[in-house]
Amino acid sequence: MRIILADEDIDRRFAVKLLWRNYDCVFREARNFDILTLLIKEETPDICIINYLLSGSKGFNIYDMCRKLTGEFNVPVLVLLPDNISAEHEIPLVRFLSSPGGMPVSHDVISEKVAELTGKYPALKKSGGDFERKKLKKILIADDESSIRKLLLVLLKAYEVEEAASGVELEDKAVSFKPDLIISDVIMPGISGWKAVRNIRAKDGFEEIPVIFASGYVKDKEIYEMHRPDGPTEFLLKPFTKQGLFTAVEKFFVLEK
Repeated sequence: MRIILADEDIDRRFAVKLLWRNYDCVFREARNFDILTLLIKEETPDICIINYLLSGSKGFNIYDMCRKLTGEFNVPVLVLLPDNISAEHEIPLVRFLSSPGGMPVSHDVISEKVAELTGKYPALKKSGGDFERKKLKKILIADDESSIRKLLLVLLKAYEVEEAASGVELEDKAVSFKPDLIISDVIMPGISGWKAVRNIRAKDGFEEIPVIFASGYVKDKEIYEMHRPDGPTEFLLKPFTKQGLFTAVEKFFVLEK
């Protein structure tokens, strides 16, 4: 199934893709309505999933966008609607789905809406969940404490794991190792984990690299909540438990234990 995700928020786009990680879907992404229409002209998708607050073109509101997408391009549209907004419409091939903060709800709920609009459910990838586990198996850990790195190596032994002992080394190894997930300390020699991750995400192909920041300082947790970086990110307070680590990792992909 070909799906276009249209949302200016990279985290919400990532969350939708995460729901469909074990299904045979091809995603293209747009941060506004103008880019969305360009993508549709290149290749007609099976469905568009868009956020209610998507920025429009020429003053278009969400209803104008839906009419254009269904009328001019004949593409079904699923609109993710923040739960504090009510909306009514009578536009064919359009469904509104209320969800907290405009974030996608469970896979089953969103699948039902997609099936209503397209007449089909996305098929599972041929190798099922094992496909995703094989694809998402590289983890880069960065911490200046060797004891933390050794602990993570043991806990994540089912994966291919690379180590970095500083922010500079984290940047270098991210480019060469191309991990599926980074687990990084915040305060490290040279440059901080915060800055290293910002630099990594500024590189082509790394904009959506998932990151778990792990730190033993409460103030780092407070800073994280106030200035959470763009992109899929979690915070793990040290000392963490095995289950705490696994819970954080499983927010990004199916975990091998």
